Amino acid sequence: MIVTGSARTACGSTSSEAEAETRACTDSGSADADVADERTMDELRADILADLILTGTPSAHGNGDALSAIRAHVQITIPVLTAAGLSDEPALIAGYGPIDRETAECLAAGASGWDRVMFHPHTGAILAVDRYRPGAELDRFLRVRDERCRFPGCTQRPWRCDLDHTVDFALGGETRECNLAHLCRRHHVVKHATGWRVRQLGHGTLEWTSLTGRRYVDRPPALVQFVPSPQWQVAGSLSDSERPPF
Repeated sequence: MIVTGSARTACGSTSSEAEAETRACTDSGSADADVADERTMDELRADILADLILTGTPSAHGNGDALSAIRAHVQITIPVLTAAGLSDEPALIAGYGPIDRETAECLAAGASGWDRVMFHPHTGAILAVDRYRPGAELDRFLRVRDERCRFPGCTQRPWRCDLDHTVDFALGGETRECNLAHLCRRHHVVKHATGWRVRQLGHGTLEWTSLTGRRYVDRPPALVQFVPSPQWQVAGSLSDSERPPF
């Protein structure tokens, strides 16, 4: 930074002495310090904001080491038959759209890892993934299916629950809808730290076995629920003379 002015320094030196010291510091500094920054104040603010968002430091602009912290994440979905060369169904780049098979194979060849994702053949819903945490669509499906903690009698809402693998992931349990259920933190601990056992019977139905061997079947809440209509309640309170003749 180049400092100009005629103020007296804290050590009592005159303005001419301060200018001499400034020139000496400038001459001994790097050559980049003499290059004037032609950006306006608004441009500087915009660059600093971009640096903070992308790299977490306000001085990253123009710094190769800091800018190297930026990592691009490209997500490509390739149908398995397309990857095997048996179909011409296009691959999809998230946020962009369909691409041809040759481009998808070129991009996939340099990928650091692959995730297998199983879709429902008719609805397209994600049913299973190879990693520990489910994707957003599978997580949303399980929240709608469970609506609460799946321990019998517990009513904790799913956003206050953990998504538990019925068969432990470390023991070969899959991350799929038939092996996942919401458990509140208390009953999550009960499942893993006590003698209670649980298994899935299919279609989201869980069977719990207590310490005494008694079994409890917990079914997911019904997707369609019928509630009495206020109009029918009013009609039921009418006398025979007030009821319509039909």
